[in-house]
Amino acid sequence: MKGNKKPLGALLKEQSLVTEQQIQFALTEQKATGEKLGECLMRLGIITDSELALALSRQTGIPYIDLKSFSPDREAIRRVPSHIARGQQILPLRINGTEIEVATADPYDMNATQIILRATGLRAKLFVAAEGDIRKLVERYYYLIEHPVEEEISKAIQLMTQRPGPELDMTNLTDLILTSAVIQRATDVHITPSDRSCRVMFRIDGVLEAKYVFPVLAHNKFITNLKVKAGMDISEQRKPQDGRMSFEFLGDNFDVRVSTVKTNFGENMVLRLLPSKGESLLNLEQLGFQDDQLNLIQFLFARPYGIVLITGPTSSGKTTTLYAALRRQNAIEKNIVTVEDPIEYQFLMIRQTQVNTKAGYTFASAIRTFLRQDPDVILIGEIRDKETAALATRAAITGHLVLSTLHTNSAIGTLARLKDLDISPYLLSTSLSGIIAQRLVRKLCPYCKRSSSPTPDESKALDIPQDMEIYRKKGCKQCRYTGYMGRTVVAEILGFSDTLLKQVARDEPISEILATARSEGFSPISEQARQKVLDGITSPEEIRRVIG
Repeated sequence: MKGNKKPLGALLKEQSLVTEQQIQFALTEQKATGEKLGECLMRLGIITDSELALALSRQTGIPYIDLKSFSPDREAIRRVPSHIARGQQILPLRINGTEIEVATADPYDMNATQIILRATGLRAKLFVAAEGDIRKLVERYYYLIEHPVEEEISKAIQLMTQRPGPELDMTNLTDLILTSAVIQRATDVHITPSDRSCRVMFRIDGVLEAKYVFPVLAHNKFITNLKVKAGMDISEQRKPQDGRMSFEFLGDNFDVRVSTVKTNFGENMVLRLLPSKGESLLNLEQLGFQDDQLNLIQFLFARPYGIVLITGPTSSGKTTTLYAALRRQNAIEKNIVTVEDPIEYQFLMIRQTQVNTKAGYTFASAIRTFLRQDPDVILIGEIRDKETAALATRAAITGHLVLSTLHTNSAIGTLARLKDLDISPYLLSTSLSGIIAQRLVRKLCPYCKRSSSPTPDESKALDIPQDMEIYRKKGCKQCRYTGYMGRTVVAEILGFSDTLLKQVARDEPISEILATARSEGFSPISEQARQKVLDGITSPEEIRRVIG
């Protein structure tokens, strides 16, 4: 282990994760709350627990592991008693011969390694991980050992098949399915009827995966049970309906958005799972941007005024990028206000508000209010209509940095969309700072990806020599046999130079603006996707699925 344990503040400053100003701010806050300095810094969003873990990893030389994309071996979990895992805040990962690999948030705690040796007879090999991830996964994996969710769902399917009847506890069954979805990091649950069955599918890493198939008689029971929980009309089956419910699992609360639509075999239901406390804040480096892109993003977000837009389809990580970049702002010296629907990330250093249409609080009305709140930075969750677009533009040209998202397919195509929202070319040229168009692609599983050569079609589409080594998916236990583990961003970033802004003001054709951007170094998303393939991060198949 390298180095000696340093005071937390000194360690974080040494690695440029915090400034002296931020430490002093946290120390002042700490006097009122009684927290430890690290707890206070993380609560305020100044640092994240993953950033702290990376800092400790660099200082000690102990490798860092991202538990969000790792599945511990159940045999390793069983070897370490639950009271030790909880008491020492460690997560057993896997067994290699006479060693057991263990994730810890405190690599300086030598007592933990001795306790593991006495309990298992195995020497502990340490990895540093985020404390929040360890705490959450310890609870989940030990819960699964005591309550095998998959087995209980299988038993329910078997019981329904053998003895159709009303005795099955549908409330318990729907809770089991939602529990399984949370454990597998699903963002959406689809309950789909067919002529002879009811299918349950999870969207994981942006892709639908078939999980369970029930006898068709289960479908109406599922729909009725969930409609009651979501406050929906169980007698109405012809019209689409929307509802909301909550779900709790091991202390994690989720808001569940429920939607139904009539199909030829019955109502199709989709449940979107949203953490009530918001997602964990990330940093830009974790998202997957190239180094030159990181520099450009930081430049755009450091400007004192103008509009920066992040575009892409639903669930392409737009809000994640917004908040990761927003964390680079000096939130101590700036008044940062947001209006969102819903609030996806909690960041206590800024002022966050949520749309409430019933109370008349919309994106547009929020902007009007914000302009009376002495703002420096205004974050608008999404520009959906002409009024919001006009007010966002007005805020930008009156000296505010405006950040927002838009649903368009490309950075250059955003110009046409903004003109469609009645923003004049002149106003565009005086307000736009930059546009980030992004997608999320799945990363190849590092444990099983296999080397290959591109096919003739792939070689042509990605401009890759056929003799160049690339990687493809295979599938193993770690990645649930999908071949992929986690996602990374693929993006194109258009920063507006004076030349480009003059072209926008003159309303020149999109093709000419794009040609100028290319001459100034603009790299389209297709070229960024190609680089991800060359770097072995993702596969040509995944690029074709997401980018086209």
